[in-house]
Order: sequence, then C-alpha cells, then structure tokens
Amino acid sequence: MKRKTSANAQVANLRFSDKANASKAHASKTHASEHDSSESHAANQVTNQAQSPLLIESLDWMGQGIARATPVHFVEGALPGETCDVSVLHAKKNVVNAKATTITHPSSMRATPFCPVFDQCGGCQLQHIDAQHALTERNNALKSMMVRQLAMEDGVWQAPLAGDKPAYRRKARLALDARRTDKLKLGFRSQASSDIVDITSCPVLVDELSRLIAPLRAVLSRCESTRFIGHIGLLAGDNVCQVTIKHTKALSPELYSELTLFAKQERINVVLENKKGRFNPLHFEAALTMSSFDEFTLSPAPNDFVQVNKSVNTQMIEQALSWLAPKPQERIADWFSGLGNFTLSIAKRGAVVQAVEGVAEMVQRAKENAQQQGVDNVEWLHLDLGNNKNVSDALDDGFDKVLLDPSREGALTVCQALVNAKPSTIVYVSCNPSTFTRDANVLIQGGYLMKKAGAVEMFPYTHHMEMMALFTR
Repeated sequence: MKRKTSANAQVANLRFSDKANASKAHASKTHASEHDSSESHAANQVTNQAQSPLLIESLDWMGQGIARATPVHFVEGALPGETCDVSVLHAKKNVVNAKATTITHPSSMRATPFCPVFDQCGGCQLQHIDAQHALTERNNALKSMMVRQLAMEDGVWQAPLAGDKPAYRRKARLALDARRTDKLKLGFRSQASSDIVDITSCPVLVDELSRLIAPLRAVLSRCESTRFIGHIGLLAGDNVCQVTIKHTKALSPELYSELTLFAKQERINVVLENKKGRFNPLHFEAALTMSSFDEFTLSPAPNDFVQVNKSVNTQMIEQALSWLAPKPQERIADWFSGLGNFTLSIAKRGAVVQAVEGVAEMVQRAKENAQQQGVDNVEWLHLDLGNNKNVSDALDDGFDKVLLDPSREGALTVCQALVNAKPSTIVYVSCNPSTFTRDANVLIQGGYLMKKAGAVEMFPYTHHMEMMALFTR
C-alpha cells in the first residue's frame, strides 16, 4: 500500500520534475486556442501572476489542487494546505491550468510514490497522495459538483465504491519501440510526451500480469522482427492470462518460436493481431474467462471492453441490482450492454431483458456466452444508440426500467428519448462525470428525481473517476 512521506522527508521545499502535459487540463475546461487581443492580454497577466506562491485549498474530482486565486488555478501535483509555485500550462480569462514546481510545507496527505517511474510514466497521476485521502477528497469534490450543477438534495450521495490497491488492473496495453533491439523500450507513454517509459514490472497491474513484463521484454529484445510490433495487450482472466501482439508485418519464424516457448513456460495464451484486426492464436492454453457476478462469467476477445478493476466491478453490479430491483416479468432495457456485464444478473432475477450494444461482434459473443450459461430471457440487439431512429425503434415495446452504461460521450440521445418513454426507474453508470451532469439535467428537467448517486473509484491513482445514479419518477 502507499507509504506516507515521513516527517523528516517533509523538507521546506519539495521540488517536482518538469512533467507538463497539456492533455491533463481540467476536464470541464477547454484548452486555450485562439484569443482576441483582450483575452490574450488577460492570459499573459495570468502567467505573470502565477509566479507568486499559491495556497491550495482543496482538490477537484480529478485530484488537481484548487487555488482560489483570481482567476482560479487547477494545479497538477499540489495538495490541500500546501503553498506552491507553479508553471502555467494553459491560461484563459477565468481559469488557469498549471503544475506545481516548488512546494513549501508539504501536506500530511502527501505520500511517497510506490512506483520508481511515477514522475515519468503517464499511467498514473496521483501516487503523490495517500490513497484514502485521495478517495475522500475526490468523493467530496464530486459530491459538491453534483450539488452545484444538479441541485442534489441531502441524503442522495452514497458512500463511494472502492477496491483493492495498488495492484488492481487486470487489463493493460503496452507500447513498444523496437527500432533497435539493443535499446528496446516496452512500457507506457510518458507524462509529457509520446515517448515510452521503459519498465520491467508495473505495481498497479495484478501480479500475474506484472510478472510477465520482464520475460516478455527479454524475448522481444532477441529478435529483429520485433520492430514490426506496435503494441502489446495484457489481459488477466480468472483461469489464464493472455498476451496479444499487434503487428504490422509478418513476424519471423524465430520470433514465433521464441513467443511460443515463452507462452508454454508461463502457461499463458499468446495471440497475434495483424494490421487488419484479425486474430491468430499462436499458443492456446485455455479459453479465457472473467467472473462477473452471480457466478456468471464473460468470455472476451482480446480487444473487447472489460472492466479492469475486478473488485470494484463486483460492487458496481451489486449496487446496480439493488437500485434497479429487477422483478420477474418486468421489461428491463440494458443499453450499452457490452458482453453482458450487468445483463446476466438482471436476467437471473426473472426480468425480460433487452440488451443493446453498438459493436456487432460483442453482441454475438454475449449472446453465445449467455446461452452456454442457460440464460434465455434476453433479447440481444446490435444498434447504434447515438441514432435517434434506432433509439425510438428500440423503445417501441416499452420498458419498466432501464440501465445505461455508456462510454465517455454519455447518452444524450437516449436520455432525451427516455423522458418521453417514461420508464419508472433509470440506473445510469457513468465513466465521465461531465457528460453525466449534462444527461442528468435532461432527465431531471423531464420529470425524474435523482434518488441516489455515488462515486466509483474504478481507476485509483489516476485522474479518472466514475459514478452511478438512480433516477425515478
């Protein structure tokens, strides 16, 4: 687990490495691009003001420090109670995105990063804060956001869902630079650029994946045709791990042989993916399965979406079932259903379920998987739910309740249609609080009441935060 910085380590000035990253600007703010002369002048003034120390008062839900100066500053790497000098990343008239460069009087929340390449790697952004404090502060920030933007009432906000740390990820994608095998780089992209941070293990991956990196790296460094590999997928099932090699040209017989030996030694699956997206199993130990809930399992293909945090996913399904309260013969829609992560357990409770997913191959796999596990009360449909006609057609038969689990873009079209369809209950699982508030406003203005809501820490140590909400009418 994360170690707190000792009192002796809390020196008067704590300096950070320079890791500017424009992509990590505050999610609710757009980057500065074109300005008129007055706004450009204001931005220049902001940059000059930022040379003075800033007092960090709180964190936002992404884990950035908030300094309520004029204008408000969102500061990477700073914690509540700290005073810091900053370097400006983006400046607009009312908002500045910056990063901490020098900190005085480090916060008691500050922790020693447990990863040796944290200051370089782009995989994690929040190892500098104690894990429990991070969850508490970000949960409070997300709650405040719901109060401000949705007028959320007292008693609605629930305890956050959180799971095992630090080794929680059961899926990852590694980048590879093998233009020179004697200087091969295998790892994640840098904080500040597209450079690859070379690693031999990763402490946030589940152990069975982390331990594969070093021997895999050794195999790749021995063969010249490794340069035709773009990236490598890692997936940990309940019964077997899988490595997927994405390549742009045919690999050499030597590399085939080395990878096959590696797979046999580690007792894992190795799958090749060509530039057309076709898969070819190089070595196959077993059909990979991942537990869902109620003893159901999912059988993902290498590139299928799966929830990377097993323990949080279990809690999320359990909470969704509690809020949705499916009953026998109720008609329930599970939209953006993926492989059936929620679908199977809803169906087990006797509801008649319509599962809609936008990826045709996933729909077919979900249907076959459900049949193999004896689930026959689900209608599986392939539809683009961003299309108004598709949504209207899918709603023709009417539903008692609906569960939504969209991508980061949210479900605006669907929510607009649900206001007219008027199901009694909607459970919304969101991986983007910003689009959630937009969609929730549509539902609330359409007559729904947000009865329950709460944070979901699916990706600890990152800016990412998810949430769930229950709407009734």
